[in-house]
Amino acid sequence: MRRPVSRRAIFATSVLVAGVSIMSPSANAAEAPASEWVNTTAIVDQANAQLSQFGVSLDRSAAELFDDQANSQIDAALSPYADKVPTSGGQVVEQSLQVVEQEVQKALPNYEIRTDLQSQVMGATLGEVLHRVPGSWFDAPAVPEESRIVEEQGKSLYGPGTPIYLNGNSMCTLAVTGTDADGRKIGITAGHCGKSGDAVRSADSFWVGDTGTVVYNAPNADYSVIEFGSNAELSNTYNGVTANAVGGGVTNGQEVCKNGVATGYTCGLVWTADERMTMSQVCAGRGDSGAPLIADGRVVGLVSGGVIPDYNLACATPLQGPFFMPTLSVNMDTVLTDLDSQDLPGRGFQPTAG
Repeated sequence: MRRPVSRRAIFATSVLVAGVSIMSPSANAAEAPASEWVNTTAIVDQANAQLSQFGVSLDRSAAELFDDQANSQIDAALSPYADKVPTSGGQVVEQSLQVVEQEVQKALPNYEIRTDLQSQVMGATLGEVLHRVPGSWFDAPAVPEESRIVEEQGKSLYGPGTPIYLNGNSMCTLAVTGTDADGRKIGITAGHCGKSGDAVRSADSFWVGDTGTVVYNAPNADYSVIEFGSNAELSNTYNGVTANAVGGGVTNGQEVCKNGVATGYTCGLVWTADERMTMSQVCAGRGDSGAPLIADGRVVGLVSGGVIPDYNLACATPLQGPFFMPTLSVNMDTVLTDLDSQDLPGRGFQPTAG
């Protein structure tokens, strides 16, 4: 007894087979000529094989005629590009997908450009506002051109103010780069950003992958040491910020500045400073931890946090002006002295030269 078959069932079966055949023409590569972009005849043959149990057969002559006409038209359209375009439809589809995938991969996580009215008002910026850290309304620093150039070489560029990921989930800022007495590539950031063994990668060239590892966390000061690998390039200049020297003290009332991934480049006056810490009215928020504190071209410290452990009191929008809790920074002289007292990575640290 013949089982009834609806037209809808036949159509659904044909579409399913067509999807497989069109996207994977290599399945019939042994029989198909090189210029066979469309092969609906094969679709009909496969459909007939499935429909034979129902006593149904589709006429393949119309499919053959369509294939001849379609393939001829496609060949004619592609002939000016014969030396550039592969002759297999499957290869073209695959290469197109690879291009799309590469473009998608270029998109950075935590890199959102907004143009809504609220973002423009809160960021005190007309037009596009870049957000990189949740909770910050500042127009964040964009990826600099020098980072893109190095990324094209399969490496990540690091310098004062480079945004970094530690252990894949903690986002902070790099204070300074250099080499130690044993020639290791070294970076210094805030100690609370990660722990020893955490992988480090640049947030500006995220898709290069991990390019360093936290090798030391100071137990008595909020700083950590990163050792970079061969796929990292070091610079004393990054995104418009240059570190001409490292260390040195500051005085009360002196202006200092910092450059962090959340709030960008901001300046403020020093409230007080001792041999270990500096308290200033420099705007800093979550994500700015580890950012270089700069005075007269010298990296004199790195951002540790606010005087009160409450992000609600931190600097979150330019509209606050100077009305936010003061920022604490670890003095770089303390870091260097501590490193030189131990036989660990970072001992004998020398900043990257210009």
